[in-house]
Amino acid sequence: MKLKTKIWLVSQGLLILTACIIQLTFYHEIKYGPILGMAKRSYWEIISDAEPTIPTEILAQGIGPELYDGRLPVTRSARDPNSRGLAAYRLAARQEQGIRFALYGGVCVNILYLLAYHSLFAYFERTLSRAKKRTLP
Repeated sequence: MKLKTKIWLVSQGLLILTACIIQLTFYHEIKYGPILGMAKRSYWEIISDAEPTIPTEILAQGIGPELYDGRLPVTRSARDPNSRGLAAYRLAARQEQGIRFALYGGVCVNILYLLAYHSLFAYFERTLSRAKKRTLP
């Protein structure tokens, strides 16, 4: 295996390890789901942005979604999410968005790193070969 490949594998592995640690940390911080009375959703449900199931206790009450869905913006009729009991669920909805954004960002960073690494490696190889040709008699 070439030195170039070994260096790339080690550095790419470190980037992926860092991205996994970030994802695990973000997921660990989520305490609830985005709907009132909902437990924390699985990682893959969050990443796939699957529509959460509304607990039957909430549906049985027959209230509007602005009173139980933490993903919805706060309206004029219910300005304070604390009065609705949704502060933790609004936080969970933002954290779910954050974990998805962090995953997409990690993928973009790894792709950019792949392109930058190989182009810079090729540039430095050309520069070194030119320098060797100039110094050889």
